[in-house]
Amino acid sequence: MRLDMQTVVVTGASRGLGRAIALAMAEEGANVVLAARDGQALNAVAAMIDQLGRAALVVCCDVREPNAVTALAERAISEFGQIDTLVNSAGLALRRPIAEVTVTEWDDVFNTLVRGTMLATQAVLPAMIARKRGNIINLAAPLERIELPGFATYTAAKYAIAGLTKTLAKELRRYNINVNGLHPGGFADTQMVREMMGNAGASGGLLDPSIVTPAAVALAAQPGRGLSGDIIDAIAWNTDPGLGAGLG
Repeated sequence: MRLDMQTVVVTGASRGLGRAIALAMAEEGANVVLAARDGQALNAVAAMIDQLGRAALVVCCDVREPNAVTALAERAISEFGQIDTLVNSAGLALRRPIAEVTVTEWDDVFNTLVRGTMLATQAVLPAMIARKRGNIINLAAPLERIELPGFATYTAAKYAIAGLTKTLAKELRRYNINVNGLHPGGFADTQMVREMMGNAGASGGLLDPSIVTPAAVALAAQPGRGLSGDIIDAIAWNTDPGLGAGLG
């Protein structure tokens, strides 16, 4: 299997894209560290991974809290000895005209998406740098699709994720650590999207969360100095296998 004996940490693993990616990583042989705030949902994902014959470690974690994220990385290393891949998938969406957005709502979105991605990355970097290898996958968004009225807060945060991804790719290249963004290419059929889209989301046209898993696995399987600094569109990746040629 492509990820046999590797360890993958997935934040936001209790549902949606994070859950789909966690299961795909386990199917490819990885041991998976499942992080989110909903312990009951994480346990359900862990049971599915156990049925696949792989190990799953459940860590209830709020990615907005530095101590919690540090403890997540420490538990992953204590249990499995290493961290090969980090998937930053913890998400929070908001659809509201900017004139109505409160400071608390703005901070909640940015703290979850941007601060959470930064903190989780900082937490795993010492182990990755010491081994001079690693892959970081940040859940991005098709920016041109979310530049819509009511999406200003969410879109701004996702632009920040894209900028962080591209800059970290250059900063961490010397340590053989690859950093890439990944998004479904449209709106995925997740609870978060349905809550954000309302009747529009319920009407259909949403993508199955598993659409991101082929690219996620390929990115996790990369050796050092592989593809880095890219924002992957899962639809394009799945349509043109040549985009993934040579990965994993």
